[in-house]
Amino acid sequence: MGRNLLKAEMMINDADLKILTAALAANLAVKDSKTLISALASQSEAVTIAQAFSSSKLIRELRLAKNDPIDESFLNLDKQGNQVFYQNQLIGKTQLLYKSPLPGELQARLAIESITDRFLEYLQKIYQIVVLTESIYHVQVFIPQKSIPDFRTLWEDFLNNVAFSANGNTQFQLPGLVQTFILMLNAITLSGRGFSTLDVPILTQEQSTVLAAWYLAVYRDVRNRQEVRQNQINDLQKELASLDPNHKDYKAKQKDLQAKEAMQSKEENKYTEYFQKGFGKTLEEQNAILQEVKIIQVKLTDLDLSQVERGKLQKQQYKLNGKIIFTEKFIQHKLELLRQSQGNPFNFVEKDKQQNPEFFSQIIAIAKNFNRTATDQINSTRGDIFTQCISEIYRLLENQQNEPLPPPLLTEQLVLPEMRSPGDDSKEFCYSCGVKVDPKTARWQVLRFMFERPSQRRQSASSEGRPHICASCSALAFASPLKVTDESIILRLETADKNIASEFKVKDYIRMLTNKELHLSAGRYIVLASDRTNGGEIAAKKLGQVQYALAKVASIFPSEVIADFNFLLITQGSEPIPLLSRHLIFIKGLMESYSQSIIIAGKDINMNLGDAIRYVHQDLPYLADYTLTKVAKTANYLELEQIREAYWKILQKNLELKGGSMGSDNQLLKRAKLYRDVAALTGLTYAFAHSLETTVKRLKPEDAEREVSKIIEKVDDAVAFCYYATLGDKEKTSVEARLWKNPDNDFIYEQTNKLLKELEISGREEKDDSGKTWLKLYADDVLKAYAHFAENGYSQDKDWKDLTYQLKLSLYTRFPELVRKLKSNSEK
Repeated sequence: MGRNLLKAEMMINDADLKILTAALAANLAVKDSKTLISALASQSEAVTIAQAFSSSKLIRELRLAKNDPIDESFLNLDKQGNQVFYQNQLIGKTQLLYKSPLPGELQARLAIESITDRFLEYLQKIYQIVVLTESIYHVQVFIPQKSIPDFRTLWEDFLNNVAFSANGNTQFQLPGLVQTFILMLNAITLSGRGFSTLDVPILTQEQSTVLAAWYLAVYRDVRNRQEVRQNQINDLQKELASLDPNHKDYKAKQKDLQAKEAMQSKEENKYTEYFQKGFGKTLEEQNAILQEVKIIQVKLTDLDLSQVERGKLQKQQYKLNGKIIFTEKFIQHKLELLRQSQGNPFNFVEKDKQQNPEFFSQIIAIAKNFNRTATDQINSTRGDIFTQCISEIYRLLENQQNEPLPPPLLTEQLVLPEMRSPGDDSKEFCYSCGVKVDPKTARWQVLRFMFERPSQRRQSASSEGRPHICASCSALAFASPLKVTDESIILRLETADKNIASEFKVKDYIRMLTNKELHLSAGRYIVLASDRTNGGEIAAKKLGQVQYALAKVASIFPSEVIADFNFLLITQGSEPIPLLSRHLIFIKGLMESYSQSIIIAGKDINMNLGDAIRYVHQDLPYLADYTLTKVAKTANYLELEQIREAYWKILQKNLELKGGSMGSDNQLLKRAKLYRDVAALTGLTYAFAHSLETTVKRLKPEDAEREVSKIIEKVDDAVAFCYYATLGDKEKTSVEARLWKNPDNDFIYEQTNKLLKELEISGREEKDDSGKTWLKLYADDVLKAYAHFAENGYSQDKDWKDLTYQLKLSLYTRFPELVRKLKSNSEK
């Protein structure tokens, strides 16, 4: 029997598709590569996967490949153990990599998760090593058959050249500290009061450079503040010199001048005093250490020294060498510069910049990336901390000894935790990840950069304090842009349909979004900085994290993205909170249709929007709609009808996925039934309310709004509603109305039509010669519909009141002028 030749898309599992694409992206000399490319081109996801490898050559070949009938065997792989063969050719192997245990604290856990994700992306783009499967404990990867270093070497290369480099790998869009650390500082305030310089492990020279640039930016902004105030002082002095002392503004300007001069003098004296004491003392201490080392070196030349004495001196020398930061030449130059500048830090640094332009050139360029939010993270108003910033600039740039790189987070062998003493207050283990630490060398403590709350009250400790952590957790947390604060919203994006192409698109979309707006990303995570009023009030804090996250995601993401991805809100101390697509779509529609924003004109947080979002989150869309109808000045009624229908369709899809039926006792099913039934009744009763409005406007226009309000208020009683609907009918024997099918009422029209069919009422839909369609409705239809609902799902008094209350709200959104008038009257 001949082999199958298929032109349509051939069946291939996701793992094999990744393996074959990786092999081609790695430029392996694969047999019949052209035929294989043609076979892969028949797969709709192939180009998307190739893009994830950043292989422009393969992308081009796939797009140009002819879609000819291909033997399906060309996509078959032979797997023998961990080896993978294609057409009897070894093309690579699969490898299981074990993950390190995750910390319990949220911010520390996000740091480990995100840098692991970034490392896997690095392996994929640089070495075409692709993830086949992943769990919380391990990942299975495919490694192409080519010369690739071991995973420890790959990990160290990633840390040196990407994660802890300044700009990462720009060719493959792998971010470095400028795109992670600096963007995070620019976007999120970690502490309102500010903090001191960071005591973190320095792993690379470029990390030293970036930190030094931050401290230089702090110095720059303090100096600018001093210069701006001095310019203001000069201007005031000139104004006062030209003003008559009896002028009405003279005393006020004189008082302002005195206040500014006092502040300028106070700050200058403060910074000079601390700089002379702090930096001067550091230089003297370093000079003393160098002199002591010289003395020891001279002593060691004595041939008559005993072995014991020599050993003591060598031990002392080794200890002193570990304290040396600056060279003797550096110290002498800076001591002379300190004398010339008379201890003024600004004169000192500016003179040094003139004398050593090469020393400062690199950090000056990087310092331009830091904005005011970043420099305000350091409490530079304190003279001692400002002095530390300057000291750290020189220490970091002179530093030649880096800390050892953290061990790999993915290992080929399972690493079991070591035994340790019980309790949670010890230097013997890392408080973050639990790894064993030598208590004699335990140095690093939890900072705000590592934990949301660095000060911890341990169960086995007598008081609150900052616990010790390992160098690995300290360093990796430093490089993570994911920080938990009151003003940051952390989201994880996952594909809604588990489609392989969508999985590869997640990171690209996140990267695109963070490039367009000031947001942060790491792997599948994205950090949204909260909007603020001009007065500094944080929207996320006032609205609540969940409500703000729903509003922010709805406002910045297109509807297609909301449909394609699942959004999970990450919070401290709880499971991720899903932001459901039906809620996001409805909120997005409300915000756009009613022209609502989170911040109103930069001044106030939109609490009405917050209330509406809370109702949507509880699946009470009619109440949300009504809430914004009352306050909105404009509305797009066509778009509103479209999102009402979109909400219903997503709700149906959610129910199908859960396998429920409308007769079940599930809460979501009840909400769905209520939403559908209210829509059907809205169409039915709206026709009569609109007919009444038309009649009254013809007879007595000034009474139209009052009469329509009255009939809406009677929807809880079918008989009273139908009786009131006869207003204007001379015979008062029968009342009919028309529900026209228009784009702005299409959803309720369809639901009403379905209700009539359910009530076995037929022949009501009519169409005229111009193509206009309507439903002919009678008062008896309303009575039948109410009787039907009273027997089907709304027999309890509470349920009936809920149905008629939601119906009333829905009708008011169809006559928005009524509720807006009520609001304006109540405000008078």
